[in-house]
Amino acid sequence: MVRAGTHGDIDALVALGEALHRESPRFARLAYSPDRVAAAIRGLLDSPDGLVLVAERAGAVVGGVLAMVAPHWSSDDRVAQEVSLFVAPAARGGLAATQLICGLVAWAREQGAVYLQVGTSTGVHAERTAQLYEHLGFRRCAIGLEVVYGV
Repeated sequence: MVRAGTHGDIDALVALGEALHRESPRFARLAYSPDRVAAAIRGLLDSPDGLVLVAERAGAVVGGVLAMVAPHWSSDDRVAQEVSLFVAPAARGGLAATQLICGLVAWAREQGAVYLQVGTSTGVHAERTAQLYEHLGFRRCAIGLEVVYGV
């Protein structure tokens, strides 16, 4: 089941975020800050331009999606941006990710977004994740590159 997130979900989402952080070869280069993650989630929950959805299985939070909508840097048009999507490994392969993404798509449309931008930057099952998004109507539109210092 997917539902709107609440302040009561913050601890569970912070714990999922930490698991995502550990699993990701890219994110694991960074120190994880539970306080910063909690503040970011709280900010999205409290903002009319933020979204927090959670996926539950047997009453436990097993996934979530965080997003925001704002004017594009070069336009007054509103653009929705996925901040993070994560489903715990034990809950993958079911409907949780699809339901979270479909909820995200509906929310972005309701917010009047001209488009919704999502991606996969964790380095975990990137191609499978991209294929799921494509199956749900997204198309590839960007290439990401990075330089890593001192790691």
